[in-house]
Amino acid sequence: MRYRLLVTDLDGTLLDRRGRVSEGNRLAIRKARDAGLEIVVATGRSWMEARAVVEEAGIEGLCIAVGGASLHRATDGGVVHTFDMCPQAAQDCTRIISEHGHVAHVFRDATRAGHDYLLVGSHDLHPVSDWWFKEFPVAVERIACPTHWQPEAHAHAVLRTGTVASARELPALVDRLRDQVGDAVTMQHWGAVTQDMSIGTQTHVLEIFAAGVDKWTMIEHVCGLRGVGTDQVATVGDGMNDLGMLRAAALGISMENAHEHAHAAANVRVGHHDRNGFAEAVELVMSHR
Repeated sequence: MRYRLLVTDLDGTLLDRRGRVSEGNRLAIRKARDAGLEIVVATGRSWMEARAVVEEAGIEGLCIAVGGASLHRATDGGVVHTFDMCPQAAQDCTRIISEHGHVAHVFRDATRAGHDYLLVGSHDLHPVSDWWFKEFPVAVERIACPTHWQPEAHAHAVLRTGTVASARELPALVDRLRDQVGDAVTMQHWGAVTQDMSIGTQTHVLEIFAAGVDKWTMIEHVCGLRGVGTDQVATVGDGMNDLGMLRAAALGISMENAHEHAHAAANVRVGHHDRNGFAEAVELVMSHR
């Protein structure tokens, strides 16, 4: 087999629109494992947010989480590696987000920080964020104002910061962040469709990482751990945070339901995430000898 790793996104890729792993996709994962093809998850979720579906899928190896900022053992969530943000950049981004009237979502390595999310700002939490924190078993703390940020308590172990807002609110914020923080970070933002219909407006997610960090950065680290060349990696995804790994992998596979930019970045397209498109991707990868 030419490929030794198949790295897959979760939402919109391995998972159907209900957020579940189909029986067809579970069978494909077992078939891949039996053939010696390792399936690695790469998701924007944290490991705690992904844990239930990773277990449902039967993934036993590694899980790339937080958009590429952390790497975990899939079976127990043990942290293997992280790419931390520069403390000053994390604080600057958090302050700017709060000054624009949003609650900053500072995601931290809970093994060092004692919690998953530090929410900064006195503004009302966006409805999608409120739903998310109630839906998943994450530890959340909150401070009312960026001036309460204490470097010794809050600046270490930051993997990502950002916010959730309506599409019309984010451009001005992103422009200011680019102007004031610039090359110290990597930023990405896109539409989040999960809860759009429930609140009647288009919701966008802004995520900010250490400079150069994305899913592909951590995939390269995984290749080093596994002794695998990047020319032996295939990736499958659907969204804007998958573009780097779709472009860089030897074989990039987009889902039928993928964003148009994901199709442009990929080499080939498979079926819809509601119709076992991931299982089709497994068959495609295994057919390359």
